[in-house]
Order: sequence, then structure tokens, then C-alpha cells
Amino acid sequence: MVARARGTAAQMRDVLAWRDVRLVVALFCAAQLLDGITTYIALASHHFQEENPLLGGLLDSHPAVAVAVKVVLAAVVVTVLLTLRLRWRLRLVVISLFATVSLVAPLENVLHLIGVV
Repeated sequence: MVARARGTAAQMRDVLAWRDVRLVVALFCAAQLLDGITTYIALASHHFQEENPLLGGLLDSHPAVAVAVKVVLAAVVVTVLLTLRLRWRLRLVVISLFATVSLVAPLENVLHLIGVV
């Protein structure tokens, strides 16, 4: 088990050695952070409610736990994407798709906050 964890860590280090991969992973993480911030702002205004059925109740009762769950899930997604056995260009495309799609939630939140949607 320890050897497998070391192998995974080494593989992640190798993949993160590429600047473009680091940039896309940073974009994914920034999108997750922006989603959390815009969701918090929207919920704090008391004009909106969480539409995600998995986190909605948790956000109402234990917001800190909901944030922790979101951070852990983002970390799991990044770890899985970095350890996929793909050629580096294909891996970069897959990670880029995840990063791009993850920008949808904060953009939608901002559009709701400013009243466009």
C-alpha cells in the first residue's frame, strides 16, 4: 500500500512537472474556489438557495462541512486526473475539459447574482 502511494505521488510529480498541466490544474482549482465564493455570496444574500441536491441540505445545516466535502472532492478529481494512464497530451486535454466545465458554475452564480439569469 505504501509503495503504491509512493508510485502515485511520483507519477503526480512527473505530470505536474509540465507547466501547461500546472496551469490547467490551477485553473480547475481556481474555478472550484470561485464556485465556493460565489455560492457563499449568493446564499448569504438570502435571495437564493443551493440547487445541488447533494450539498443543499448540508450547506444549510453545516456549511463548513459542505466546504470541506467540496475541497476533498476537488482534490480527488485532480488526483484521479493526474494519475490516469494516458499520454500527456490526452491527459492535458481531459484536465482542460474538466477545468473549462468547472468554470460554468461560478459564471452561472455571477449571472444569477447580477440578475441576468
